[in-house]
Amino acid sequence: MADSQYTFSKHIGASLIAGLLFSLAVGFIFNLKMIGINEGLHTFRYAYPFTLNFIPMYLILGLIFGLVLGVIGGIIIRSGSVNRKLGIMASYGISALTFLLVYLIIGEPVGVAAGMFLATLVFIAVHGLRPPLARLYFAVFFTSVLFNYSWQWVRQHFIVNPLLPLSNSNTMDIVFTIFWGLLILAAFRIFMKAFFKLPVKVFYSIGVVFLIVLTVVGGAYYLLAPQPGQAETVTDLQIERRSTDVKVVLIGIDGMWWKIIDPLLEQDRLPNLQNLIESGTSGFLETLFPTFSAAIWTSMTTGKSPEKHGVTAFLVWKFPWSGFTVPCFVTPKITAEMNWMRSDLVIEAPITNQFLDATPIWLMLSDQNVKVGTVNWWVSWPAHEVNGFVVTDHCLYNKSYIMQNYRDREGITAGDIYPFELLEELIQFAHGPEDVTESEIRRFLNVEDSTFIDEFKAIDTYDYLDIAYEASMLKYSYPEDVTFASAARYLIQTRQPEYFSVYLKGTDSMEHQYLKYYFEELHSDKLIPENVERYRDLIDNYYVYIDEVIGSLMEVADPNTIFMVVSDHGFDEIMLPTGHYNHMASPAGVFIAAGPGIHQNTKVNDAHVYDITPTILHVLGMPVADDFDGRVLEEIFTEDIPVSNIPTYETGRRASRRLIESDIDDNYKERLRALGYTN
Repeated sequence: MADSQYTFSKHIGASLIAGLLFSLAVGFIFNLKMIGINEGLHTFRYAYPFTLNFIPMYLILGLIFGLVLGVIGGIIIRSGSVNRKLGIMASYGISALTFLLVYLIIGEPVGVAAGMFLATLVFIAVHGLRPPLARLYFAVFFTSVLFNYSWQWVRQHFIVNPLLPLSNSNTMDIVFTIFWGLLILAAFRIFMKAFFKLPVKVFYSIGVVFLIVLTVVGGAYYLLAPQPGQAETVTDLQIERRSTDVKVVLIGIDGMWWKIIDPLLEQDRLPNLQNLIESGTSGFLETLFPTFSAAIWTSMTTGKSPEKHGVTAFLVWKFPWSGFTVPCFVTPKITAEMNWMRSDLVIEAPITNQFLDATPIWLMLSDQNVKVGTVNWWVSWPAHEVNGFVVTDHCLYNKSYIMQNYRDREGITAGDIYPFELLEELIQFAHGPEDVTESEIRRFLNVEDSTFIDEFKAIDTYDYLDIAYEASMLKYSYPEDVTFASAARYLIQTRQPEYFSVYLKGTDSMEHQYLKYYFEELHSDKLIPENVERYRDLIDNYYVYIDEVIGSLMEVADPNTIFMVVSDHGFDEIMLPTGHYNHMASPAGVFIAAGPGIHQNTKVNDAHVYDITPTILHVLGMPVADDFDGRVLEEIFTEDIPVSNIPTYETGRRASRRLIESDIDDNYKERLRALGYTN
């Protein structure tokens, strides 16, 4: 039976209750998904407060949609009486027109959700249906939520594909969306009687009570459960260092992959890597799952798992109402509403060493008066004060900032480099996108005329869905490697630290963007022929360039230097719908070590990213900590030198978990999206 009074206030009340119920349910479901896909939330101590902060964001959405829909519903459905009935085709037509108008006016992704809300309401109204309001709004929200997430999934898999040379992709998107919406409405009409016979009030009550009980029980466990144990620390670290006269240069090449290296070695195009392999030990370097660079490179320089060192994500979320902060950045791909939450509700910034719960190797060594230096390493900002120097990834060239703002040099802060006076020496090596020459472009790309050169120089933004900017990744990534490679060579030559590390990320960026052309025979039907010809040799050419960089560092290093070349992962041999290649299956990276005391032309087995720090410490005569997750790769050494141990290198430094924001944060997040890490 219809409500005796179809009042305006009842419309709003019923719609608000339906909106809150569905937003509570959807928020709870995606909260569980967020906990599952973000390493930083895998302990109850972080998952529970995250839940309490995350679900209210969906409740806000439910209130907004519920209020708006209740007002509009009160206008469209004025009474409980049936004035007229239109035919089914007319009902579909009016509903589709409503959807299209809202979709075009508001735009995606909010437009499709709002359009489906109103289209369903109009569909019910023109049908002459007047069910009790609780059931009416339950049906509207159920249909709209089902459509929204199913449409997002379909769009991700069938519409959003920048590789296809389609000039009408937007039209295709709109037509397919309308078709999908009508399909949902048709299914709704078939099961309409079942919708309006549901015991909605009972369903509301059970759902709300279940979530309240779950929250209360979780809270009780959160308060009563024992606190997680802190890492063992020492107040007075006493170390006896074994005498040694060797130095170590650690070169981190993001994404370097044996599958690309091996054919180039056969062609004699990588002479410096060939020299290191033949004069040293090499093999696969097992990595972490998932393959998040911030976590892996930090594990390399701490010898510990992400659970121990605390760097589990690229980004940190800070909720406005509680100040709760947690490393978190992966969101389900079908949740377009989270883009609004992340831009307007959550404060989001790149993770820094303020979240680092373990001591990096440059501090372990510096604390024992070993001269150290590191350039562009992950999670090195703000720079530590060390016996030597730290050039962070905020200094000289920050692609996250420059990708969209390269005409304006980023302001340097005191935390970007230590000692700050070193900046005056290094600024000469800053090589920006505007400095890339025609000869540099031609060494990587197959370009016959000068028209493309002019187009390349004119690029001033980055959008990975725009074919016109396919060259952007090269334009913004290559100068970063040039900058830090030049600075690294200068610092090795002039400072000669006992431990030196440099990180270069261009290889990874190139492979994400351009492996589709390297493997073009696998999907030639999806690639534009002109682009295939232009980019097919870029990956090989970039590896040749990186080989030259390695050679330039070897030229200026002390003869008694052990060189280690490592990568964090390889790549999966499959292209994603966006046209990117990725490394979601955790393919192994590269390990190469050569120099005094290293076995020549041998292979290493079972090497892991955790083993890099223990092995370097052993080389430099330092003991290995018992709380490391890695081991010394003793099999690579010609001498059998016993490994000495200490309980820990932790001296009480604890992560402040203080969120530090800067003017590069928005562009950093845009780069993660462009590489396919976020959506």
